[in-house]
Amino acid sequence: MSGTFFPYLMVVLWLMLAMAVAYVYWRVLRLETKRDSLTTMYLDQQQQQISAMQRDMSRLLSRVEQQAQGDVGLSPYNQAIEMIRQGLTASEVASRCGISRSEAELIVSLYRNSPTS
Repeated sequence: MSGTFFPYLMVVLWLMLAMAVAYVYWRVLRLETKRDSLTTMYLDQQQQQISAMQRDMSRLLSRVEQQAQGDVGLSPYNQAIEMIRQGLTASEVASRCGISRSEAELIVSLYRNSPTS
C-alpha cells in the first residue's frame, strides 16, 4: 500500500508547488503593475511642477525686463528723487546715481519731506 501511495503524494506535492509558484508569479505581476502606475503618477506630478515653475520663471523674467526698461528711461535725477523718498542718504544717492554730492543734497532738501511724496 505504501508503494502505491508515494506517487500520488508526489503528484499532490508537485501540484501544490506549481500553485505556489503561480501565486507568487501573479503577486509579482500585480506589484509591478502598481509600481508602474505609481511611477507614472509621480512623473506626471513632477512634470506639472516643472511646467508651473517654467511659467513662474517666464513671468518673473518678463517683470524684470519691464522694470529694467522702465529704469533705463529714468534720468539720474529722477532715480535720485526716488532713492531720497526711500530714505537713502545724499552720499548713497550720489554714488549710486553718478551725481555730485551737492546735487544729491539739493534733491534731499527739495524732496525728502515734500508733501507730494
